[in-house]
Amino acid sequence: MRRRRYQKGSLQEKTHGKRRVWVVQYYDADGHHRYHTIGRMCELNKSQAAEKQDEFMRTINGGDAKQNEIRPVLMGEFVNQVYLPFYRGKWKKSTKGTSESRIRAHVIADLGNAQMMNLSTTNLQAYLESKAATHGFSVVDHLRWDLTSIGDLAVAEKVLPTNPASQLYTPTSAKKGERRVMTGDDAEAVVGAVEFREKVIVQLAIFAGLRPGEILALQRRHVAQDRSSVEIEQRVYRGDIDRPKNGESRFVAIPPRTAALLVEWLDTAVDPAPEAWVFASETRDTPVWRDNLLRRHIRPHLEALDPSLGWVDFKVMRRTNASLGHSAKVDPKVAADQRGHGIGVSLDEYTMSNLKDKATAAKKLEDSVLGRKVVRMPKRKAS
Repeated sequence: MRRRRYQKGSLQEKTHGKRRVWVVQYYDADGHHRYHTIGRMCELNKSQAAEKQDEFMRTINGGDAKQNEIRPVLMGEFVNQVYLPFYRGKWKKSTKGTSESRIRAHVIADLGNAQMMNLSTTNLQAYLESKAATHGFSVVDHLRWDLTSIGDLAVAEKVLPTNPASQLYTPTSAKKGERRVMTGDDAEAVVGAVEFREKVIVQLAIFAGLRPGEILALQRRHVAQDRSSVEIEQRVYRGDIDRPKNGESRFVAIPPRTAALLVEWLDTAVDPAPEAWVFASETRDTPVWRDNLLRRHIRPHLEALDPSLGWVDFKVMRRTNASLGHSAKVDPKVAADQRGHGIGVSLDEYTMSNLKDKATAAKKLEDSVLGRKVVRMPKRKAS
């Protein structure tokens, strides 16, 4: 990336409405002209404004200015000019939207004017600790990953000799939100509460383990002739058709009761063309949007049935698929392949063991040791 000299900035007079103010013109991390207001001219003379200019430019330069000297790279410059352009070519649109927004809102906003050579493991860990005080585990854990990834690329680009973020850990003070899961009774209630279209979608999510983007991206051509399986070769995210989550197509089995509903839905509500969307929007040219589906057509019915079911969303349905499948003794490898992710993710992230299963497991262990022979209790002495 292009190295920049220390900026001095240009102190100028500007009129804001009826007020005359001192402003500093400078270049931001992307090389664009920017203005920063120092204060009102009626309150600051030029020498006072110049002092504030120097103070402000130290934050832009990441330290004290040195005349005609090339300054070290700032975090904001590297992320904007190198990191984000490089990773935009790799990220899917869904990842690009969430990751770039997070990096801009946190890393660039908080550390953008820091000289990368001055970043250390200890001050970056302190930064994560400060974030853990105001944000949940997911945000802080993703920021740890972002900082590590930025440091790795900085080493590859020879901006840094070593990666100061390589040893970062997610602070224990970062609180994890409750990962809720439906019971079998809850799942049955949810299926019974919604309208026909949503019933098909909910059953595909709970019993077939499909992601919402995969369900809504289904076209008639993806459904097997006997309706017992579907091919996942695309997904929809905010209206855009993209590759599946892991980049690979897969076939997903549809259980009989859900397949019967799907047959009825295809026969009565879906255009016969192979390219027709199985769950089309009102215009029939695009798939229905996930958030609209959940907010307008699923949650109102659940809350009308039982206000305590208002927390159910597609993440809960996916977690329920994993957890109820685990309780039903479904093979973990088969279940992971059905959902389209690795067995480690399946067990660690989605499967939640209930107390009944834990009790059964504990009893099985106890019986395997103490049940091998009859344990005779000592006789009590007669009083």
